[in-house]
Amino acid sequence: MSTRKNYILGADCGGTNIKMAIVDDSGRLLHSDLQPIDYKKQPIQVVRDMAQRLKNFLARCNINRVKGLGVGIAGDVDPHKGLVRFSPNLGWNNVPLKEYLFKFLRIPVLVENDANCAAVGAYWLDARRDCENLVCLTLGTGVGGGIIVGGKLYRGTTGSAGEIGHMTIDYNGRRCKCGNLGCAESLIGAWGIILSAQEALKKNQAPILKKLIRETNEKLSPKLIEQAAKKGDAFSRRLWKQTGVQLGCVLSNCVNIFNPERIVLSGGVSKVGNLLLAPALATMKSRAFKVPAKTVKVTVSKYGEKLGVMGAAYLLLE
Repeated sequence: MSTRKNYILGADCGGTNIKMAIVDDSGRLLHSDLQPIDYKKQPIQVVRDMAQRLKNFLARCNINRVKGLGVGIAGDVDPHKGLVRFSPNLGWNNVPLKEYLFKFLRIPVLVENDANCAAVGAYWLDARRDCENLVCLTLGTGVGGGIIVGGKLYRGTTGSAGEIGHMTIDYNGRRCKCGNLGCAESLIGAWGIILSAQEALKKNQAPILKKLIRETNEKLSPKLIEQAAKKGDAFSRRLWKQTGVQLGCVLSNCVNIFNPERIVLSGGVSKVGNLLLAPALATMKSRAFKVPAKTVKVTVSKYGEKLGVMGAAYLLLE
């Protein structure tokens, strides 16, 4: 493949994998891949492994020069310094990710919060033809948020804006991985949903779910809880309804605070469908101001897992 065009490399660093993508200067996806990554190692070793996977990816795609690398990673990120100040899910504190990646790759690097990258991806891929103001919620292991205002990513004063998953929705609630109590993530993130189900299983309150785990020999997951609910497990149905109501509270707050045209949902939990979305939308409409609630369009992104990695690359096109 010719190297006369400008190619941009994107990376989305999740808790267990690194997603990689190459886009051209028009924003067209050319190549993508997914590789495992071990965050139990020291941060500099993890970043060395990331860099090697990115080098191997470029070699497989027969591309030897890129304009730069955009990286999305979970946590409180300083995008100007490329510093991961705090990532509770990765266990990182003050990791100079941009500096490390440049050391290993010798290309320009831009580092951003992964949910902010997803918001940029959602804007480019889902909404920019008819939308200027957008909120993106990533419902995965945790809950991330990103905000687009006037077609631009809103980062806030310290680059920390959009931490919607750490909005307190139950001030006496479960301890979140960030250290706070009752964060949205601790209730509607996958790890929070699984924890609620584990508590019920210990009390023998979810017999169909218990049987399903035994029959499939799979680890407890939102997907299994969804299957149990569809098979008539009363606890699992209640859990999804409760999670939907809690998500609806988050959506109503987003509507009242940001008054967006679109709220785009992505991530594995968003795929559950009406078990989650019906109570969420009903709660949002009942709690948010009427006119903005009626105006906003809530959708599940059809681009799913590609939003973050594509958004990371698109940041270099802005």
